[in-house]
Amino acid sequence: MRSDHDLLITKLDAFTRKYYKDQLLRGALYSVGLLILAYLVAAGLEYVGRFGSGVRTGLFYGYLIAAAAVLVRFIAIPLFKLFRLGKVISHAEAARIIGDHFSEVKDKLLNTLQLRDQSAIDPKHRALIEASIAQRSRELGPVPFAAAIDLRRNTKYLRYALPPLLLLLLLLVAAPSLITGPTQRLIRHGNEFVPEAPFRFKVLNAELIVPEQQDFELEVALEGDVVPQLAEVIVDGRAVPW
Repeated sequence: MRSDHDLLITKLDAFTRKYYKDQLLRGALYSVGLLILAYLVAAGLEYVGRFGSGVRTGLFYGYLIAAAAVLVRFIAIPLFKLFRLGKVISHAEAARIIGDHFSEVKDKLLNTLQLRDQSAIDPKHRALIEASIAQRSRELGPVPFAAAIDLRRNTKYLRYALPPLLLLLLLLVAAPSLITGPTQRLIRHGNEFVPEAPFRFKVLNAELIVPEQQDFELEVALEGDVVPQLAEVIVDGRAVPW
């Protein structure tokens, strides 16, 4: 049968797990906001600047490094500690956090943990100390340590994730070219891209066939907001002014 002190330690361990769940949830909201914001900045810079391959490569790997740092800081570290991989908060640190929420048990909880350490170095009075530990552990038994952390409070951190997410969705719906074009150029950062012309010719002829020795009238329509100063038609490899 488990002792009252063992049950107390189990409750402290459950609190520690919830403590890191809280950090993980908050970190996920921070990560969403930061990653989307950094992506929008990189895409916006590329859309305005239409940089060469070197600058786009810098933006691409700069974003990857920033994203990795964010994920490690706000996701990986709390996740590892949730599974007790690496250094986690001690029982004493957990007791102090719990005491900030349940002030009436702060000193009693810390003293109980300190008595356990004292019993290990004072075998002469071990029986008396362990009896005191058992009594204090029973008194602390009804206290819901995990209630010191309310996961619902993380809803206030939605203000960091929702605005960038909504802005991204708005741009994808209202002006997708602001996102898709720069994104493709950043992903293919090693390639050079020729800027698209601000106009386009549309051939109106139903067919481009004419009997030999007869003139051919080429009908085109100009699409776009800019009128080119010079246009040429390539005929048999020769540029013919038009």
